[in-house]
Amino acid sequence: MQFQSLLPSPALSIVEFSDIDAFRPVEFAADARSVPLDLTNFHTARAVVQLPFCQITLLTSFPRIVDVSYRAAHGLVIFQLEDNYEVSVNGMSAERPAFIGMRGNVDLQFVEPRSSLHAIITLGAGLQDREWFDTPDALCPFLPDAGTLATVRSVTAEILQTASARPDLLQETGPALALQERLLLAIDDMFHRSRTPKAAGRAASRSYCRVVRMIDDYVAFHAASAIYSAELAEQCGVSVRTLGTAVAAVRGMSLHRYLRLKQLWSARAQLVKGSDTITVSSCARANGFHHMGEFARLYRARFGETASRTLARARAF
Repeated sequence: MQFQSLLPSPALSIVEFSDIDAFRPVEFAADARSVPLDLTNFHTARAVVQLPFCQITLLTSFPRIVDVSYRAAHGLVIFQLEDNYEVSVNGMSAERPAFIGMRGNVDLQFVEPRSSLHAIITLGAGLQDREWFDTPDALCPFLPDAGTLATVRSVTAEILQTASARPDLLQETGPALALQERLLLAIDDMFHRSRTPKAAGRAASRSYCRVVRMIDDYVAFHAASAIYSAELAEQCGVSVRTLGTAVAAVRGMSLHRYLRLKQLWSARAQLVKGSDTITVSSCARANGFHHMGEFARLYRARFGETASRTLARARAF
């Protein structure tokens, strides 16, 4: 299914962004935090359809690392609408067709090396428990039967197309309930014919996610300091090797690259505020860069402009 084939309607809201800074408030409102991996031709879009007792959100993403805190009292299902994707969720690779189910409060750490198209089905209070989620407040990854996943994708695409072309049908209770029931029955079948990854892999992913959260907390608290892997490993209570393995599994890159990426985006977040009290050099030092030449080179390579240009543009508004 192509996102471009959808048009907004009274039953389908569509929002598109070609500027990461314009997108930030939207993702913050959804309790998400992204670190883009590539800003070239940046684009993201979201479409939303509201059915009687559930909501379908279609999202075209961009290359990024993203932390999301989901609050889904009655359940939530996430799956890709296309096979050509590469995603890691909480350190578990999902390079082949997979989907996620969860209920309650769940924190997810995604790595998307390239853009992808995925759907999020959020269940409402009007639906009875369909026995999809055995454990609240926990990630439940599944490996589905290919046929049942194809059916779920097809029904989801049909609902989105109907909302775009025939919004009147979704504004009538009978047709809307019928479409919703088709989707829920398809998801029921997908769950019943699915299997879960090996328990050992899930346990390792939880351990690695815990280490990465400790790294993030340490870096945030020591933003202006030079960070050394041995000291960081000691603070996290693991070996340097485990530190690197955890970051590679959960963030999809080396520890050094990950730390530099976080520092660069933290510096940019301060520069785009355009404060009269900040300078490029003070911002660099506040984010762990003590060699201005290195900071200038890395900043320009990452964002396609100098740090002074970012600051000047922010102050112009």
